Amino acid sequence: MNKQKFQKKLQSLSAWRERAFILSLAERALPNAILYITSLEADDSEYMPLAEIIEGVWQHLIVEPNEEQIIALLDHVMAYVPETEDSEHYGALPTADCLSLLEQAMLGGLNEEKRRALDASQTSLTTVLQFIDFSEGDDLSENQLIKLYDTHALVEREFSFQTELNDILRSASHPGEELIAELRALSQDGGVSNIGISLS
Repeated sequence: MNKQKFQKKLQSLSAWRERAFILSLAERALPNAILYITSLEADDSEYMPLAEIIEGVWQHLIVEPNEEQIIALLDHVMAYVPETEDSEHYGALPTADCLSLLEQAMLGGLNEEKRRALDASQTSLTTVLQFIDFSEGDDLSENQLIKLYDTHALVEREFSFQTELNDILRSASHPGEELIAELRALSQDGGVSNIGISLS
């Protein structure tokens, strides 16, 4: 894949296509966040479950953004954002990335002027690279780590997903229920996240 050409295509995504692209990335990363949050011993009964939040975001963001609903859901998302600098748990990083993607998708519904797809694409890729570094990068030099990135199956899978997602959105004429169902099925990938996490 020509990465520069792909990035140029991403920069041309706008309105509902851009929001759907970013939200699909967030949906793909959702198992990472759910696993981390449910592993915490804190009482989270006061919080709306993440699966319900993203369901609401799909409903209120894509076709006709509902500003009031988006702001309410954004508050629920921000309540989950972990402190990554002081955290001893690796899981805080992919969780923060997932929630950042959700936030960016929602902000896109509140302000369409700012282009966000390229940054979102990089956020999702960074999650993958950080996971490879965390799980396989011990004792590797910087050059060895870069070579590992270049050939790693998770990186190839990430680029393949983003490319297919972009192609679907660019060829779609309107954001109907059928398209949204297709995007969500592609993003959920049988319940496996962008770093290979499965809740089952």
